[in-house]
Amino acid sequence: MSPKSSRQKSRNKSRINRLRPLAGLLATGLSVPLAAQSVPFPTYSAGPQPNGSWVVSSGQVITPAGQQVDLGIRVRAKAVALNPNVKTHTAAVLTMGTSPSDGNGAVEVFDTNTGDVLQNYIVFGKDTSGSFNGIAYSADGKHLVFSQDDSNVAIAKVSAEGLLSDDAQVSVPPNNSFISCFPNSPPAAYANPCGSLYSASTAYPGGIAISKDGKSAYALLNQNDTLTKIDISAAKQGTQIRVGNAPHSIVISSNGATAYISNEGGRAATDGDFQINSAGTEIVADPEVGAAISGTVSVVNLARMKVTATISTGLHPTGMAFYGKDLLVANTYSDTISVIDTDTNDVIRTIDLGLPIKLPGRRKSAYGAAPNSIAVDAKNGIAYVALYNANAIGVVDLSPGVNPVKGMIPVAYAPSSVVLDEADNVLIVANDKGIGARNSFETDYGVTNYNTHQDNGTVSIVRVPNSKKLEAWTKQVFENNHWDLTENIKSASGGRPDANPVAIPAKIGDPSLIQHVFLIVRENRTYDQILGDVAEGDGDSSLAVFGGKDTPNVHQLVKRFPLLDNFYDPSRQSADGHQWITEAMAPYSDDIQSPDWVRSYPGGNMGDALAYQNKGFLFSEAADRGLPVKIYGEAVENDTFKQPSGSTSEPSWSQFYADSQKFEAGLEKTLFYQNTVQAQSSVPAVSDHLITNFPQFDLGIPDQFRVDLWVQDFKNDVANGTVPALSVLWVMCDHTGGPPTPDAEQADNDLAIGRIIDYISHSNVWSSSAIFIEEDDSQNGVDHVDGHRSPGYVISPYTVQNGPTDHTYYTQVNMTRTIEQILGLPPMNQFDLVASPMRTAFVEGTPSAANFKPWTHVPNQVPLNQGVTANATKAANTTDSAAVKTLRAAWLKKKTQIFAGKLTKPDSEDPDTVNHFNWYMSTGFTRPYPGEKAVRPPSDFHKPAPAKADLDD
Repeated sequence: MSPKSSRQKSRNKSRINRLRPLAGLLATGLSVPLAAQSVPFPTYSAGPQPNGSWVVSSGQVITPAGQQVDLGIRVRAKAVALNPNVKTHTAAVLTMGTSPSDGNGAVEVFDTNTGDVLQNYIVFGKDTSGSFNGIAYSADGKHLVFSQDDSNVAIAKVSAEGLLSDDAQVSVPPNNSFISCFPNSPPAAYANPCGSLYSASTAYPGGIAISKDGKSAYALLNQNDTLTKIDISAAKQGTQIRVGNAPHSIVISSNGATAYISNEGGRAATDGDFQINSAGTEIVADPEVGAAISGTVSVVNLARMKVTATISTGLHPTGMAFYGKDLLVANTYSDTISVIDTDTNDVIRTIDLGLPIKLPGRRKSAYGAAPNSIAVDAKNGIAYVALYNANAIGVVDLSPGVNPVKGMIPVAYAPSSVVLDEADNVLIVANDKGIGARNSFETDYGVTNYNTHQDNGTVSIVRVPNSKKLEAWTKQVFENNHWDLTENIKSASGGRPDANPVAIPAKIGDPSLIQHVFLIVRENRTYDQILGDVAEGDGDSSLAVFGGKDTPNVHQLVKRFPLLDNFYDPSRQSADGHQWITEAMAPYSDDIQSPDWVRSYPGGNMGDALAYQNKGFLFSEAADRGLPVKIYGEAVENDTFKQPSGSTSEPSWSQFYADSQKFEAGLEKTLFYQNTVQAQSSVPAVSDHLITNFPQFDLGIPDQFRVDLWVQDFKNDVANGTVPALSVLWVMCDHTGGPPTPDAEQADNDLAIGRIIDYISHSNVWSSSAIFIEEDDSQNGVDHVDGHRSPGYVISPYTVQNGPTDHTYYTQVNMTRTIEQILGLPPMNQFDLVASPMRTAFVEGTPSAANFKPWTHVPNQVPLNQGVTANATKAANTTDSAAVKTLRAAWLKKKTQIFAGKLTKPDSEDPDTVNHFNWYMSTGFTRPYPGEKAVRPPSDFHKPAPAKADLDD
C-alpha cells in the first residue's frame, strides 16, 4: 500500500462521532483530569508554570495540544501552507519580524511528522520580510509563492525534499491615493486631511492564490485595495484591479475561473456614508466610534480580471474555505461565518461562533472570539476555525443545526492560520504569538532578562481528536480563558441603584463611593526599570536605570499606596498598547500587523478605522451612559499650532518649558502658549470630549506644560462642581527621545504624575476619587520576570495604604474592569467580562481617616532641562576614560539623528537603538546592555526606523 493510501485510510476514521453542543458540554462536568480551575486573584507570574501550562501577558493560560514547533526568537507566525507533495511531510509558515542575525527567515519550513524546523529561508540571502498573510504552494508542489510587506511577492523553488531555493522576487509598488472629502464626515484623518495625496511606502501584499496550472499567482495588495496577477515563470506583475477595502484573503474556485476575495474594510464609501480614513482609504464607519461597519467579498472573473459581484458579509471578513459549492467566510469582528452559495452569490446561512459566555441579561454571546482562518474536512462536514482571541481551534459541524460549535481544541497564543493535513489526519496551526515573549537573554552579571520584542511564535501540530478528547480539551479551553470565573461574569450587570455604596461595587450598576476616575497613560517602561530598586517588591535593582533618583514621586507613592509587583501590559508596543487600555483588547486588524505595522500604527494617536472594535472605547461607553468625560491627549490624531504672534510653527521645548516655569512661579496668570495647541480627532467619540489645547504625543513639549494646562482646567471644574466622572490623560515624556536626557525626561514625567496626584488629593473631590496609572506598554526596557511586567498604580483614599506588597497577577484589563465596575459600564468584550476588578488593592468597608490625608509631590532631583541647557547638562565625569568620552560624544550625536523630526511620532525610532541609548546614558556608558559583553558604539546600529510609524503621523 502506498504511503498516501495508508494515510487516507487513517483519515477516513477521523470523524468526530457523537458531537455534542458546546453549551451543553460545558454544563455537564467531566471526570477527565485537567489543569486547575481559574482563580479570581492568582499570584502566579507570566511564563511556564509547574503544571506544564503557560501564562501569557493577557492573563490567559495556554496548554497547546499536540506537538509544538518552536520557530525561534523574534518571530511572529502569520500563515501556514501545507506542501501538496505528501512524500515530503513538510509545511511552510510565513513569519514577520524576523532578522538574519537571529537565524530566522521570511519563511520557515518544518517537518510535519517530527516538528523539526528544516529551513529558515531568506530571500536571496538578505530579505527576511514576511507579511500578515499570503503563502501558497503550486498544485504540483514545485513552487512556493508568498507575500512580503516590503512591497514584494517572492517566488521560491521547492525541492523534492521540500526545501526552498531562490527563484524570483516581484516588486508590487504601492499606489498613491487621493483622499476624498465626504459631506457627512470629518475631513479624514487630520494627519492626512481630505483633499491631499496619501503616499504609502508599501502595497502591503497579503493573501496569495495560485492558478491550477501553476502559471499565475494572484496577490492581494492590502494597502492598494487591489488584486494583481503575477506571471510566475516571467516573474512579472500583470493586471491590477480595484476590489474592496483592505483585501485580506483569496481563494479560487475548483474550475479555476473565479476568485473570491475577503475585504476587511468592506465596500467603497459613498457621499452618503460616514467615513473614517484608514491608510489613505475611506472606510464606511460607525458615526460615533469610527469602526468599520461594512465587510464584503469581491467575486472576480479571472479571465477578464473583473469584479462581477460584491457580497455583503459580517464585519472584517478574513479567512475563507470552500465546502462543496459553498464558500465559508470568517467574520472576525462579528464572531460568525457567512456561508455563501457560489451559484447565486447569496449568503444562505450565518454560523454563530459566539463564545460560551455572555453578559447577564444579554442574548448575544460575549464579543471577541475573532475567527480568522478556516480549514474544512468536507468528507465529514467539519470546519476547523482559528479563534485568534480564544487561543483555540473551534470545531464546527456544518450540517444544519442550532448549536454548530461542538468543541474547541487548545493551541498556543493567538492562532492565525489553520490547515488540515487530510493524509495524516492532523491540524497544522500557526500561532501568531506562540508562547509570548519568553526568549530570555543573560547579562554579564548573571541576570536573566525579558523584553516584549522577544516574540516566540509557534506552530501546533494536532491530531484530530475523537469525541472524548474533544470534550476534555473544550473544558480546558474554557478554563484557559477564565470563562469559568462565573462570579466575575455575574457581577458585570444586575446592580441596583439603591444598594449600599462601596468603593468597588459588588455588581456593575450598584453605586460607588468613587465618583471621579482619573486614568493616566504613560509610556514604555518595565517594572524593573522604575521600581526594581524597591526592596519590598520582586525587583532587580541592577535593572533600575530610572530608579529613585529619577522617579522619586512614584517611589514615595508605593510606600503609602499599593505596590503592585505583578502587573502586566498584554501589548507589545504603543500600536496595540493603547487599544488594550481603551478597548480591553487589541483588535485583530491591529494585532495581526505586529510587529511591522506597515499599514498603520494606531496606538494612542488612533487614525485607523480598521483598528477599532465595533463595541467602542472605555470613554465612549461612559459617555453613552450620560457620564461626563474629558480626554487630554489620548486618541488625538494630530496637533496644529497657532502662537500668540500668529505663527503656525511649533514653539521649541525650551519655550514651552520657560512658559511653564513662569506660570508655576506666579509670573503669568495663564500660560503664554495656553491656546497654541489645537488637538484634533476625526472620531466623534473622541472629539466630543477632547480638551483641544492639550497636546497629543509630542516629546518637544515637556510634561510640566501639560500638567499646567490640566491644572487650570481641573481647578475650574472643582470650582464649578463639574469634575468629570472619567478623565483620561496621556502624559508621555517617559517615552524618552525628546531634547532632554532620558533621565531628565523620566524626572519630568515623574514630577508630572506627582503634581497631578497632589492637586487631586488637595481638592474637595479627593474623597470621591480614584487615580489609575499605567504604561501603554513596556517595550523600551527589560525585566527579570517578564518583558510585559510594568509599573501600575492605584491611588485613592479607598485603596489599601501602608500595607504589604500586592502580588496579584493583574493586567491592564483588570484596571479597565475596575473602572467599569466603579462607573457602572458594561464590559466591552470577553477579556474585561471575565477580568477581576482589583479588589485586593482596595479596602473593605470604611477607610480610616488617615487614608483621606492629601499627598504632596516630591521635588525632582534631576534638572528637567538636563541635556537642553548647557549649565544643566550632565557633563562627562572628569574621571571618565578617553574611551567613555568618545562613546558618549558619539551616542549624543547619534541621538540627534535617530530622533530628528520624530518628536510627534511614537515608536518611530528603532527600539533597539533607543533602548541602548537610554541604558548607556543612565549607566554612564560603563555597563553593557543586558545580554551583551561590552558597551557598543552607535555605529553598530544600522537598522532603519520602521517605515510603518510614519504612515499615520
